[in-house]
Amino acid sequence: MLSAKVSEIMTREVITADTSSTIFDVMKLMVAKNVGGVILTEGGAAVGIFTEQDVLKRVMNTRLDPKKTGIKRVMTSPIRAVRQDTHIIEALGKMYRSKFRHLLVWGEKGAIAGMVSMRAILRLAVESGQGLTETRTIGSIMSREIVKVDDSKSIYEAIDTMIKRESGCVIVFGAGTPKGIFTERDVLKRVAVKNIDTKKSPVTEVMTANLVTAPQSALISEVLSQMYKGDFRNMPIRGEGENLVGMVSLGDVLQYARALDVDEKVRKTWKEIEEFWESEEHYTPG
Repeated sequence: MLSAKVSEIMTREVITADTSSTIFDVMKLMVAKNVGGVILTEGGAAVGIFTEQDVLKRVMNTRLDPKKTGIKRVMTSPIRAVRQDTHIIEALGKMYRSKFRHLLVWGEKGAIAGMVSMRAILRLAVESGQGLTETRTIGSIMSREIVKVDDSKSIYEAIDTMIKRESGCVIVFGAGTPKGIFTERDVLKRVAVKNIDTKKSPVTEVMTANLVTAPQSALISEVLSQMYKGDFRNMPIRGEGENLVGMVSLGDVLQYARALDVDEKVRKTWKEIEEFWESEEHYTPG
């Protein structure tokens, strides 16, 4: 339940790297460990985090040489964290407000105890939704904005589109038909750690061609379960005639999670989160 503590859903295996590492070393570590973020330490203390979003926004399409540039130059700092006795809903609120997908968990005396990720939140949403009478369809929470690129575009141009549109993925179209999807994870695994000329190579070489979609009439719980099992961060939603009509991302999971717990504290916290989100105070970290 969302009123439980983060210690119940956090992963205790936190991947770390020293701030003396190069960007390339950290990116290779992320690929090897199959994680979306690495905690950066200095003298044993956590001082920052480097994620797939940082790879996209701060490394790709820049003049930086990842093999010669230190990770400190592109990491996100200060690090965002909560104590392990923090209620899940409160941690979720922090993630919701600032639109980040990883949250460090402190243990005794400031030691690193674990990490809460959006995947853990997705698992919680899926598990909490099991057995509930579900009537809402995925169409009710999807975003209708689909960021597209033509299949003639280069990797560089596709990445540029993702950065400018602040999107974690693009759908690759050819002759008006969706051919695949290119995501932040593809940027990391198939581009950033490879020797590729992004301006000369087409995005079709590195996209995920097997495009998995869901109908807008599908129940929310069904789609979230499919995303969790497939480890998808983004799910294209199709309407009638198989045309794409929207997208669901991990951020939409946060919107859905508020309906999974009838606890009064949860309802109150969600109300505060929504009020904050609708104000002018929220921001998106780089």
